[in-house]
Amino acid sequence: MITRKIRFSQLFSLALFILVLTGCNSNEKSVINHYYLSLMGESESWSLTGYEVLITSDHFKAGNGTLNMKNANEYIGDSFQFRTYAVINGEDTIVHSGSVAGAEIDIAKQTTGAIEGESYLDKNGDFITLNDVTNIYMTVEWWDEGLRKSVRESIDLYNKESKEQTFLHE
Repeated sequence: MITRKIRFSQLFSLALFILVLTGCNSNEKSVINHYYLSLMGESESWSLTGYEVLITSDHFKAGNGTLNMKNANEYIGDSFQFRTYAVINGEDTIVHSGSVAGAEIDIAKQTTGAIEGESYLDKNGDFITLNDVTNIYMTVEWWDEGLRKSVRESIDLYNKESKEQTFLHE
């Protein structure tokens, strides 16, 4: 009886050992790409701080930034809007936008809010990664009372060519 228990124990241990070795010998590799960017930038009239972008295999988040009009504590206008673009595989894609409109609104300081959704897909249906993004930029458009016209400026936030100067290089 004791001999059977010892043999069973030995066979069980051998089977467990083989199972562990098989698991360790697996050629499957799981690569998880999560990219977090904290972005800021300036145009002639605007300064953007605290803008964040998160790219994972199943989520895309952008926002939480603040746009401040340079050299103005108050600026009364009738409209303001921003659009954030990501150039994904050579195509400009709007990934976040916001606007305010109304008579006599102060647009000197605007928060971007935030958006969250599923990750963007490339033309093959694969999730995009930061490697697929060459640029991220924001356009800001507002009504200029002095000029009596709509004005648009662009703020560069990310450029893949200059990422070698950051921790984001491969």
